[in-house]
Amino acid sequence: MSDNLEKIPFSIEISRIIEVLASQIYPSPLALLRENTQNSYDAILLRKHAGQQFNPLIEITISASQIKVSDNGIGMTKEDLRNHYWRAGSSSKNNPEAKSAGVVGTFGIGAMANFGIAEELTVTTESALSGARTRSEAKRSTLSATENCIPFINEESTGSPGTTVTAFILPEKALSVEQAITYISEFVSFLPIRVLVNGQLASQKDLAAAVSELPQVWQFTEEKKEIGGGFKADVNISGAASGEVRIALSKLYQGDKFLDGRLILRQGVGTLRTFRSGFGLANTSVHSAYQFGGIADFLFLQPTAGREALTTESIQLLQTIMPRIDELVSRKLAEYPESGNNTNFMTWVIQHAQYQLLTHLKVQLEPGTATQLSEISIRSKENPYLIYGGNDPSTISHASEDRPLIILTRSNPRRQCEHEYLKRFCSIEEISDNPVVQKTKSRDQWSMPESALSYRLSSILASDYFLSSNFSFGKISHGLPILVTKQSEPVEICLDPDGTTTKLLLTLYKTNFSAFDGMVKDFVRNIVFPRVSDLVPSSTRQGAEAFLKTLQRNREFFEYESADSDSIYSVWQDYNDGKLTQEEAAAKSSTIAAQSFQVIDSSAAASVRDVVPDIIDNEAALQQDESPGEDTQKFEALPPILRTQTLTHLKLLTIPDDESDLKGFRCFIAISERVREASGDFFLQPHRTSVVWGGQKVLFIFEHHSGKFGLYYDVQTQELVNEVSGGRSFQTCTIVLKNKIFIPVPPELQASFLPRGIEKKRLEIRSEILYIE
Repeated sequence: MSDNLEKIPFSIEISRIIEVLASQIYPSPLALLRENTQNSYDAILLRKHAGQQFNPLIEITISASQIKVSDNGIGMTKEDLRNHYWRAGSSSKNNPEAKSAGVVGTFGIGAMANFGIAEELTVTTESALSGARTRSEAKRSTLSATENCIPFINEESTGSPGTTVTAFILPEKALSVEQAITYISEFVSFLPIRVLVNGQLASQKDLAAAVSELPQVWQFTEEKKEIGGGFKADVNISGAASGEVRIALSKLYQGDKFLDGRLILRQGVGTLRTFRSGFGLANTSVHSAYQFGGIADFLFLQPTAGREALTTESIQLLQTIMPRIDELVSRKLAEYPESGNNTNFMTWVIQHAQYQLLTHLKVQLEPGTATQLSEISIRSKENPYLIYGGNDPSTISHASEDRPLIILTRSNPRRQCEHEYLKRFCSIEEISDNPVVQKTKSRDQWSMPESALSYRLSSILASDYFLSSNFSFGKISHGLPILVTKQSEPVEICLDPDGTTTKLLLTLYKTNFSAFDGMVKDFVRNIVFPRVSDLVPSSTRQGAEAFLKTLQRNREFFEYESADSDSIYSVWQDYNDGKLTQEEAAAKSSTIAAQSFQVIDSSAAASVRDVVPDIIDNEAALQQDESPGEDTQKFEALPPILRTQTLTHLKLLTIPDDESDLKGFRCFIAISERVREASGDFFLQPHRTSVVWGGQKVLFIFEHHSGKFGLYYDVQTQELVNEVSGGRSFQTCTIVLKNKIFIPVPPELQASFLPRGIEKKRLEIRSEILYIE
């Protein structure tokens, strides 16, 4: 029976395979330009390593339809062409001699890069060792893994060794000459040899100049400096009046192993440009307390196959060096007064508990001037200093010439540095800065608005947050408008009736009662909740788990969604009304279940003020009630804006440019009905908000305030949401109505959600509970 079977060989369309592989390994279509230039540079390094005397030169000629790269390097023999250049995966440079010459590439896949955009490749080469000159060529359309498709043509020797590679570009892949010149210049700018690009010199720039010098006020230089971890190097560190630092390392050793190259870093640059023998590799980043970036040119740096990144081993060695550099810089910077201006230095000191290095930091004396901590340490041995971490004017006013007061700065990490040094190395007495209620109104002195406000606040905390509370009114120290005086149930909260928002609420009760309730809800959300969030039952593990079980039960009942009404029930209503047969209803339901999307047009959009007219003004008014010196609650978990008596059919709410925004947002989109029905209760809970976007996708991530779980809302659009990918945390600003839940759209993405004219925005939706633990 097997004799009757037809058999065929496994067939490969080699040109297509190479095109796919080239695009996978080399994401940039200009990779052939880089690869051919790198091969030319390696050939020059090999010829120099062989001891031959010549003037190295690479000439690159670029047009829309052709790229030519010529060099006067070591050249190739016919055997080199056959065994290495035209054989993917084989490299003549993967040997000790080539590595000692400092070659950049060792993967042996350079020729493949050309066929990502080239139809034809011609290679003419003359060996500096044998004098043999050979021309070979290949066409993508005739490439074959089984047939001889690359001819070798012997040519007469010219006595000028080197290689010329000419790539003929496919018409549909025509190049931008300007873009190509910019691209290759990034890789060759710092090569020590001449590289001409379309006749213009593109190389021989000073690598050190790539990291600009500081307007230095101090400098430290030492040869063979031990920098820890078995590393030593020639070191040059300079510092500016701003505290900023720059460091250059050369002649680096790890034990007895010489790491040929150099490293030049400057604080705050972030990105680290990497090189091997001066040839550009990938940009990378390494962790540093000083956010160091700059250039690293070492032979131990190895690119990945596609040259788009460094190997893990390379990055790990760089990262091993960085903590040593951070420590060296920190200890040297500590010797200069400018250390007091460098926040990164203070961060490093805190992380490593090296507070003895803070002698040059200055603290503020009242009365008096800024004084160095080292001076405070000496003076305090005779008379202990008072230190104060607050900003209450009545407390500061007690300072005198006989007993000056050290006032700690308000911001970290400097505040922590000042405090720790003073505690460890100085004789001090700390003045408490705990706010207190100075005078309380008795209940029989409360006005009717005060009684009503106290009752309403307590009822909102009880109904919305399951937290029992008692409110009182009184004068609070430090100018605070609100103070939690008891951190257990029932929570005791005091309000200053003269506080900006409290006074507004009391006035609203008398003059505009219809606006009173919404304003009180917003007051609880913005002002009260951040102060009692840890006490809310759902913030505990037990409370979070109980709420999560409720969500999971709800989700079992909701599986499908319709584009027209956001509900599958409309399909079966049509079936009940006789508009659809059972088969038609089943088929339509199946389609709906597979899609899960929303459609938004201009008829589904309106102004926020048209739907919930009070919340913009309320939020603006509440922002005025920040306490002096008080940290804002930005990006912490917040409850939603609740207006559960309001109904709307709309799916998009906006705020025009001539009105105040809402926590930085001017666009809010309703979540789909399916998600609202399945997971809507989640949004009633306090939560954090983050948004990530890229391409045609936006991912909203909401984290429950317990930190135990969250919910993601994945939106796929039909167009780019933004030309630049991004993402970050945002102030929570969810709006919950009776039948809709609106989530805020970041300003960067607003345009992609707003329908223009008769346009319809079709959004594919996915959502799921996230289990953080």
